[in-house]
Amino acid sequence: MNTELLAILTVGTSASGKSSWAQSLVERFPQLRINILERDQLRQELYAEANDTPFSWADWDSQFEEEVQSRWLQRLRQLLDADVLVLADTHLDPAQLIREARILADLGVRELILQYFPARPLVELIRYDQNRSAPVGAAVLRQQIQRLQPEEVYWQALESVSNEK
Repeated sequence: MNTELLAILTVGTSASGKSSWAQSLVERFPQLRINILERDQLRQELYAEANDTPFSWADWDSQFEEEVQSRWLQRLRQLLDADVLVLADTHLDPAQLIREARILADLGVRELILQYFPARPLVELIRYDQNRSAPVGAAVLRQQIQRLQPEEVYWQALESVSNEK
């Protein structure tokens, strides 16, 4: 593990640009080892192992979320040699953010920060979502906008883990 590792946890709705932003970091800073971990990618891999059709949220069975979490933890451990690790998930639930920050802290990661993606208008998110390989749909986007909290809430959640040590 790189003892100087910086972990960035993204917060934002689906289709808000989290994955694109993370990938842009890799392109903008080629001198850094930047690893990206996304649960959606793990879901798609798991789905592909069991199906001959492209991933679809309509066909996704949430009973596989435990396996996604197991793979996420395994992959996380494999990616700790980076300079920067981006956890590019929605993290709309501050409690989930705290759980992940604790896991990172337990693994020895000391530098944790957020990249917050403010809510965009629903119509704009729907347009971006429709251009993605696995759109979540308007109803999910609407729910996510409603669940997204002010940036300070997520920073407080992250700082609560830092204060535990």
